[in-house]
Amino acid sequence: MAVVSRFLIVKNKDEKDIKYFDYDKLDGYNLTMKKDVHFADAIDINRVIIINPTFIDKIATKKLNAKFNKLINMMQVVCEVGDEDSSGEGYRIALNEATKLKQELWNKYRKYITEEKLKLMLKKIEILEDELELRQELLINSKIMEEEMNKGHSK
Repeated sequence: MAVVSRFLIVKNKDEKDIKYFDYDKLDGYNLTMKKDVHFADAIDINRVIIINPTFIDKIATKKLNAKFNKLINMMQVVCEVGDEDSSGEGYRIALNEATKLKQELWNKYRKYITEEKLKLMLKKIEILEDELELRQELLINSKIMEEEMNKGHSK
């Protein structure tokens, strides 16, 4: 089995030292790099572990906000198309994504962000879920009313 060395480059003003550093035992935020991004004359990096708590909070919050904005955009598209779509499939997909984001927030990001940000993001997601459930319910009720009206006309 090959020996795996782990190193950390420390920069102090103009001097660069390479020191042995075992980061497998550190508790930090793991970032994995994109697979297809390569630069000429650069070192390829597979993953980065962030140790600084304030930086971890900022990175995790930025990632969560990006996912939340993606959910908002999906919900906007679903609500625009939802009036024309009678099956309600878009609402179910968006509701699934909201639930998935809430679970990911609770399971993955809970230990990296502050309690206040966690509660705020959970509340935002719950509001979106309530809105989606309400719109889905309204769609189902309107379909039922439409079917009853059609039955009344056929008699």
